[in-house]
Amino acid sequence: MNSRLSSLARIPYFMPLAGATLMLGVAMSFTAPYLSLFGVERAGMTPLRLGLFMTLIAASGVVSSAWAGRWSDRHGHHRALLLAALIAAALGFLLLCFVRDYRALLIIGIAFLGSGGSALSLVFSFGRAAMIVRDEAERAFATASLRTVLSVAWVFGPSVGALVLAGVGFYGLFLFAAACFAACGAIIGRMRESPDVHEPPDHVPGDPATSIEVTTLEPETPVEPDPTHADASQRLIWRSVFAMTLIGLAANATMIVLPLYIVQGLKGTRIDVSVMLGLGAFLEIPMMLWLGARGSRLNKLNWLAACAAVHVVYFVGCAATSTIPILIPMQAFNAFVVAVTSCLGMTYMQDLMPQAPGRATALFFNSARVGSILSGVLSGLLVAGVGYKGTFLFCGLLAAGALVLFADPPWERWYRVARDWWRARSRSND
Repeated sequence: MNSRLSSLARIPYFMPLAGATLMLGVAMSFTAPYLSLFGVERAGMTPLRLGLFMTLIAASGVVSSAWAGRWSDRHGHHRALLLAALIAAALGFLLLCFVRDYRALLIIGIAFLGSGGSALSLVFSFGRAAMIVRDEAERAFATASLRTVLSVAWVFGPSVGALVLAGVGFYGLFLFAAACFAACGAIIGRMRESPDVHEPPDHVPGDPATSIEVTTLEPETPVEPDPTHADASQRLIWRSVFAMTLIGLAANATMIVLPLYIVQGLKGTRIDVSVMLGLGAFLEIPMMLWLGARGSRLNKLNWLAACAAVHVVYFVGCAATSTIPILIPMQAFNAFVVAVTSCLGMTYMQDLMPQAPGRATALFFNSARVGSILSGVLSGLLVAGVGYKGTFLFCGLLAAGALVLFADPPWERWYRVARDWWRARSRSND
């Protein structure tokens, strides 16, 4: 492994790409946990307006990523779009330093922050095109290493962001984020795409557009169709897709609601928010490494069901407790959910559809994207209607629904047993 890691430094443009990816990860981890706080504390948004604001940003990011991916794949150029996305993100956060009008913020969110979010996918597309490697296995390993760099930024990013926020406020936080996007753009601007472009396999649906997709571990060698094994039933496939959508929806809603609950509901500090998010990101790393090493030997369905059960426990615990010292260690539960979903979710879908691995991968990623888009409006409606604790309980119900979908209880057999018992009891009473 050490020799493989040292070989990365010898890949042309890998080290500049790692630096650019780190800058991008820092900018994202600085701002994502505190954007909801900005909306409430500085822009005076109601929960519903905040939810709409976050949903439109997420939707704009997904649409921009999809369009940019298609355009760059068709024309073979990634650098110009990546630079445009980084400039848009930098301008967006610069404008947030001064603008407080809600309608103007919506325009900024859609036009700049959302479209700037496509940089997350484009940096990996550009990386594939820029790195000069020996074979596709080395390219896949380098891409996975870039994803790790991006994930590591989330370990310390929220904590440093909280310190910046405490020292210089949202103005300094957004200014620093804009500087990180600009630094990323400066690094990319000095690079060029390899003339020998190796396009990703056809069955890869694109690069990450959501937080779940960032941490999803991809195999070092592309998964090829397996005609010797039949696909699972459509019922099982769609149950699994719906279950992962529910988990993604609950997880993304938590990212929006938890910082508000800590600061507004429990009167905590932004440092408390950073400790929770940083601890969760830190714990995800060893879990993901262990699951990635043993994933082929694990029963993925049982682990995903256990993941949904742990999610239920997490949300019930969040609703039951009102003390921050208890909420902090509970982030281990959330870290387990993210690690299992990221490491085993995509490969489980591919196991269900061995003859169509590309469609299976697309279904997994699309479930994450749907959850990301819906989470904003849903969290806003819930906080406005039932408060923070009610929102956590509803998210717990979503996780319970995912558990039922994964476990697939024999409802018909249970119904027949209950019916026969009731009839026998009625006859005995007669």
